Amino acid sequence: MQARLIAAAALALLNLAAGPAFAAPDVTYLQNELDGRGRCLGSADGTVAMAVCNQSPGQQWLITRGDLPGYDKFHTAADGAALCLAVHPDDPKKLLAMEACSQAENQQWYVERLSEVPRLMRLTNRETGATRCLEAVQTGQRMTPCSRGQGGHRWHSNYIPTM
Repeated sequence: MQARLIAAAALALLNLAAGPAFAAPDVTYLQNELDGRGRCLGSADGTVAMAVCNQSPGQQWLITRGDLPGYDKFHTAADGAALCLAVHPDDPKKLLAMEACSQAENQQWYVERLSEVPRLMRLTNRETGATRCLEAVQTGQRMTPCSRGQGGHRWHSNYIPTM
């Protein structure tokens, strides 16, 4: 009888160990639709900019659940989970930056899926509101009204947001 209980407990532990615990976030690349898929959003030394896509850890984005329902946080493989993508709407020269993760609204991103193939999305931020989208322009990025429907608002990604 005791041998059966031990065998059943061992089998239960094996089944528990075989199942996925919490899935690790997928790595994605963020390319703006206007860029011809040649440049990617990346981070280096806390600065966020578009650069030639090279699959470096600074261009590998991990997207995790944000602190607010329906919002996500963006980290790079280079910076790890300690630094989050943040928007600073009052500083157009450093609109985007990597900063220590917190529950700040400027680190909470809403991902709107626009299409599956190709995977396109728009990004809004809690700090700037749901009507302002992240737009890539030749000189950098800016938050502009989503109603403009600019191509610079659309980002290619292999990330599918889930709620």
